[in-house]
Amino acid sequence: MRKFPLWKLKREILRFGRQIAELPGLTWEYFDLRTSYDRKAAAMRKTHEGDLPMGREVAIYLIFPAGGILASHLDALRLMIDEGISPVVVSNLPLSTDDLATLAPLTTRIIERPNLGYDFGGYRDGILALESTLPDLDRLYILNDSAWMVEAPQSWFDDVRTKGVDFCGATSNYGIKRHDADDFRDLRWQYTIHHRNFHYASYALAIGRTILQDPAFVTFWKRFRLSNQKKRTVRRGEIGLTQWVMRHGFSHEATCSVMDLDTEIAALDTAELDAVTRNLIIPERPRIRAKRDEVLLSDPATPEGRRDRIQIILTAVSAQAMGYVMPYYTLRHRGFQFVKKSPLWISAAGSQTTLDILSSLPGPMGQTAYAEALQIVANRPPAE
Repeated sequence: MRKFPLWKLKREILRFGRQIAELPGLTWEYFDLRTSYDRKAAAMRKTHEGDLPMGREVAIYLIFPAGGILASHLDALRLMIDEGISPVVVSNLPLSTDDLATLAPLTTRIIERPNLGYDFGGYRDGILALESTLPDLDRLYILNDSAWMVEAPQSWFDDVRTKGVDFCGATSNYGIKRHDADDFRDLRWQYTIHHRNFHYASYALAIGRTILQDPAFVTFWKRFRLSNQKKRTVRRGEIGLTQWVMRHGFSHEATCSVMDLDTEIAALDTAELDAVTRNLIIPERPRIRAKRDEVLLSDPATPEGRRDRIQIILTAVSAQAMGYVMPYYTLRHRGFQFVKKSPLWISAAGSQTTLDILSSLPGPMGQTAYAEALQIVANRPPAE
């Protein structure tokens, strides 16, 4: 009989303890936070008109400019404008007079709001501000600055248009049960939209005309329960919105699909498969990272070495999501346009791999991302 690992037991005990400790705050948040915010929202928000007219495609671009407006923010806005998209910037921090002057020529509207509710709090304010306009739009994009946009053979916006679905994400997550690192060789890649936590990642989403003309879409956002706890925001926001789309029968897809990832990476030659494995970013899963490092000691040219590399890649993606774990692969083999920022401050290993990947990117957007990544690392507090 297989023993239940002690580390799992400790994890479950700690999780239960956290749930009990969070109960009073959760109760207040569930019954009063959204109502209280909406009651005070008009006085808490500031809205400024930008210089650009409102077109048939609009992007809500959520930013958290702790150090002021960045060059990468401006790159993303210029890309949207080049794509015929009207940017609406929502800032979760106050903006300086200089920042507002910089943004005005590149925006249709600018909304300053309190930092409440993470990205979905900002998305909600942006969408409700556009409520009367939504039914006339061909498409609404919602994006945030947790990822850099870099050069790609075809823009993500064109990828969305090519898909032609009602709801489109850049990447998806939780389409497969998370797998223990020690059992990585047993994983069978069976990715499905029917997993109860399946969702499209909120850093880049697109909503088509059919949804925008449905009054239930605005109702979803009016009833959305704000949270200052990240996991609850993911559950109610990313998972909640995706599941709402699916329940209502709207078509949906990711531009960077992970459905057949096992087949794709199995087709890589030996050198590239080894490179993809070495460049995995796994900052929040130390057991998987340690197992990956063990796998890399094997000969990649042997059947066992190839198989283990494929299996550890799939295990890492099952734990964290393709867009986060595999920028080396998605940039080189998928023409993907996003690189997540968070590995730069979560772990030294993830930080260095991210820097290495960004340093090799061609084009000014990629080099801007690399320069900003170096600054993030330079400003990162030293490890204790």
